[in-house]
Amino acid sequence: MTELTIVWFRRDLRVHDHAALASACAAGGEIVPLYVFEPEHWHRPEASGRQFDFLIESLADLDHALRQQGSQLCLRSGSPAEVLSRLHAQHGIASLHFHSLNNGPNDSAQDRDVRNWALKVGIPLREHAGSQGSTSPHADWDALWLQRMRQARLPAPKALPALAIPSEAWPDASDFGLDPDICPDRQTGGRTNAILQLRRFLSGDGRNAGKPNLSIMAGNAAASRLSAHLAVGSVSEREVWQGAMKARTALLADGDQTFASALERFTDKLAERARLHQAAARPGLANGCKHPLDAHGRDDASLTDPRLSAWAAGKTGFPLLDASMRCLQATGHLEAGLPSLLLSFATCHLWLDPSRPSQTMARLCTDFDPILFYGNARKVIGISADTPSYIPNPVRQSLTRDPEGAFIRKWVPELAELPDPYLHNPWEAPKSVLSEHGIILGQSYPMRLVDHVAAAREARRRLAPTRESRALPFHAVAPRQRGISRPTAGRKIATKRMVPVQLSFDLQGQA
Repeated sequence: MTELTIVWFRRDLRVHDHAALASACAAGGEIVPLYVFEPEHWHRPEASGRQFDFLIESLADLDHALRQQGSQLCLRSGSPAEVLSRLHAQHGIASLHFHSLNNGPNDSAQDRDVRNWALKVGIPLREHAGSQGSTSPHADWDALWLQRMRQARLPAPKALPALAIPSEAWPDASDFGLDPDICPDRQTGGRTNAILQLRRFLSGDGRNAGKPNLSIMAGNAAASRLSAHLAVGSVSEREVWQGAMKARTALLADGDQTFASALERFTDKLAERARLHQAAARPGLANGCKHPLDAHGRDDASLTDPRLSAWAAGKTGFPLLDASMRCLQATGHLEAGLPSLLLSFATCHLWLDPSRPSQTMARLCTDFDPILFYGNARKVIGISADTPSYIPNPVRQSLTRDPEGAFIRKWVPELAELPDPYLHNPWEAPKSVLSEHGIILGQSYPMRLVDHVAAAREARRRLAPTRESRALPFHAVAPRQRGISRPTAGRKIATKRMVPVQLSFDLQGQA
């Protein structure tokens, strides 16, 4: 019986800069590039068809790269320990090589099961640190991470032996109970697309990344859009970091301090992303990978709750919120700050338990990563344990983030012809203006679900019952005199900006 050298691919779907693959090649023997589809993972409430489709595209790109080197991907379904046990019984396993993950308790339990099985049957196990490095709470973690980023990238193997065992057929999303998930503008998975996106970002698209007070459309244009690729590992953090630092050095030599500063902020966010993974892997922090729990007795809405349904469908009657949700549905990502605004509205203005809205948004995110997503969700006003000093005003945020209304007009076309003064709060438009543009509130566009000022005031009272009630630091948009238009473009409105920590990263932070 020929013994196999298994390379267990997980969230490292590439042949470049891959320590486990390099280790297996050094060991020699019949190398089997293995990927295991885990039904338990796809049965989680945050899993979706768009995430599965992105993964399949990334695996197909990996399979193509392996075939160019003489091998191919070996697919299996089941729990990893059981799959490895069957392979060992049928063919024999000489050694197992894989990267560890810092993605929470489910991954930790999975790794523990595999380690225990390998120890029991006496199979050498070569476990390599993931891109985030050690999970130990070293005081000098930042220095260790930078040292790791500066190390030379590992080249792809020049050739691999042909696959020694047959592969199972490629599965379909329906095999895991996933419903069809139409996402017309979703990113395409795979290393090829990841490298092209990185090159576009470093060659000019990222020039405005991190600039303050960018409109939503400008922020989206400057986004790295790499978070989904980093989530599945079609490109490594070290490759991204070194690419950004090389480009920054060249920009400084050319005197382009603006673009160089943007890339410096980008690498800082990359480090923060790794730091969050490292911190969440420590004992006692398992809840950081789960949806937030409510401590205020809010309504645990069912899927048929009209408030949740309207919010999830982008029909709240608040143009910026509806545009944001429709954008997320169609693209699988959102520009920085908008996910927080959506969650805060659901948990404050609609007074919904945060678990259902957060899971709804998680399913829509192509780049869903439990640590990053729920870590950011726990900072949202209305979910955070901190006493809120204010509740975000969706109208004020709309005027600030989308002053010219380009984002709203793109995703809420039924309001596209509405004049600027009423685009952000159509309920204040005179009936004659609405009628002129064919808008009937409650029919062609929904009435707003709540009076946002009154709802925010009540939410703040409930979230901080011991604090003396006082006026919120925002006000309802003052009624405008009929026939008088006030331009919104160029108005400077102070607003608290959320600090992004996810590279793109399209949930929290367009780096």
